[in-house]
Amino acid sequence: MMAFRSVIALVSLLALPAVASDKLIQYIEYIGADYNAAVVDGKIVSEAEYGEMQEFSSLIAEEVSTASTALQQQSAQLKQLIATKAAEKDIQALTATMRQAVIAAMPSIPLPKQSPDIKRGEALFAANCASCHGATAKGDGPAGAQLDPAPTNFHEVERYQARSAYGLFNTISLGVADTGMASFAFLDEQSRWDLAFYVGHIASNDLDTSTVPDALIESSAVKDLLTATPKDLIQLYPDFGAALMSEFRSHPERFFQAKSKNPIVIAQQKLQLSADLYSQNPQAAYDQAVSAYLDGFELVENPLGTINAPLRDQIEHSMMGLRQLLKDPTQKAVVAPRIAEIQTLLKQAQTELSDTQLSGVNVFLAALLILLREGLEALLVVAAIYSVAVKTDKAALRHTVHIGWISALVLGAVTWFIASYVIDISGASRELTEGYTALVAAVILFYMGFWMHSKTSAKEWSHFIQHKVQNAVSGGAYAGLGLVVFLAVYREAFETILFYQALWLQGGEQAQQSFIAGIASALVLLAIVAVAMFKFALKLPLKTFFGSTALLMLVLAIVMAGKGIAALQEAGTLAVSQLNLPSISWLGFYPNTQGVLVQTALLLIALVYLVRSRKG
Repeated sequence: MMAFRSVIALVSLLALPAVASDKLIQYIEYIGADYNAAVVDGKIVSEAEYGEMQEFSSLIAEEVSTASTALQQQSAQLKQLIATKAAEKDIQALTATMRQAVIAAMPSIPLPKQSPDIKRGEALFAANCASCHGATAKGDGPAGAQLDPAPTNFHEVERYQARSAYGLFNTISLGVADTGMASFAFLDEQSRWDLAFYVGHIASNDLDTSTVPDALIESSAVKDLLTATPKDLIQLYPDFGAALMSEFRSHPERFFQAKSKNPIVIAQQKLQLSADLYSQNPQAAYDQAVSAYLDGFELVENPLGTINAPLRDQIEHSMMGLRQLLKDPTQKAVVAPRIAEIQTLLKQAQTELSDTQLSGVNVFLAALLILLREGLEALLVVAAIYSVAVKTDKAALRHTVHIGWISALVLGAVTWFIASYVIDISGASRELTEGYTALVAAVILFYMGFWMHSKTSAKEWSHFIQHKVQNAVSGGAYAGLGLVVFLAVYREAFETILFYQALWLQGGEQAQQSFIAGIASALVLLAIVAVAMFKFALKLPLKTFFGSTALLMLVLAIVMAGKGIAALQEAGTLAVSQLNLPSISWLGFYPNTQGVLVQTALLLIALVYLVRSRKG
């Protein structure tokens, strides 16, 4: 299913505003759904419809002029295909790719505030739409007889398969330029959703929905179903994708009802769905297994670790191993037993966690350890760079450091608000954000570590003294150091906030005071560590200070590189080959070939540089 890739990607794509995105989806879906009414077998069958295809493709090109290069290229390709009267399958394949790219880039979509009401939608259709679309929605209403193009016949299965509920909602809200389809923005938002679901379900009334697994209904995200077309789901779930979309549009209340917030239950449901999907769609089964960990089990790792750390490690290792099995066609026979084994372990974890209601002591420890674990790494970076600013008497660098960590915390608060009230940030999005920020920070830290160390060589040190300490940190380095501070703090704040959301729900009202006490205690401990580190650093001789700071930056770069690789592996973006070694999370060491190779390479580069610089 489609999901947001990462918060960083969303922020960078804000150049594609929501209104423009709504129009884009409308134009793109319209071309994909109605192209066969304009061109058949390379010949124009309706000049009016073909003119609309050309007009809408030009409008798409205008809308994406500030978007990604890929989307601009696809837009140009779409115009070319229409100009050459290409086959319908080529048009539909391209428009499907473009629509998914636009939806993935949108920061949010207006989800219905409540489950759409099909009966109410039918009444709204009779009052507002039947005059053009006909009493039975076949496009044969008296007011539509003279319209060209003719009003939509909502019984056409092929057209139904190319439209998403969100696309229908946009058409109702915005209208369609240069056609008889006017905007119905005067209706309230919920009414427009009721209408969209009513017209969107008509062509699927005859489908048998009994084949849809309950686990799929339980675990499917409403946002994904709103933005998917029936063709999308058929491709994802060949055996019951069509039935799933029919059930969603005909009985939306089943999908809008409150879903379980228990991460263990979510993990169990997604694992069951992975087992159901494996025989027909291994990739979809793999995606569900990834989600079972990221959107389920990972959210209880910290509290479970305070109760039974060996069980936590066993489940994490087993779930990672399952993902490797799902990618290996030769291991089909052992997939089902492995899933059954993990389900047993999850039941044990559920018992250990006492139905997600943790004791006050466990909530306190989990809140304390989460913030300490995430905060110490960021603190090392901030303290090291701020010490450089103080030691070299660079007021501008001190300001840059403050701007970096304050802006990171502000964006962390914005992330919390978005995750709580606007969109659901998926586990994959969380890991992608953590992974990419860690890798970018690692690159900058690695470079800055070498730069710092260069100031400790005899020749450089003499030059350094002659030109005063104040000139050691150049203005050009400010931006890099400030970016490291921002990335280090935001990465940890992002992860901490989302883990705290889960812990707050798991602890319940009776543990809220313990939760707050754990955070307060962690902040006090971090403050003590920060003061101690800062005072120690300032007492070091300048040359020793630069040398030790350089070494710290190189070590932190290697740690962050390991964590970045691990995060991208957990998100399913990078392959993982497990090794039979223990994890050392505070060193960023995770037992897999890919991470070990990257960290070893960085370590060797650093060692070679340090040895050669000493000889020089």
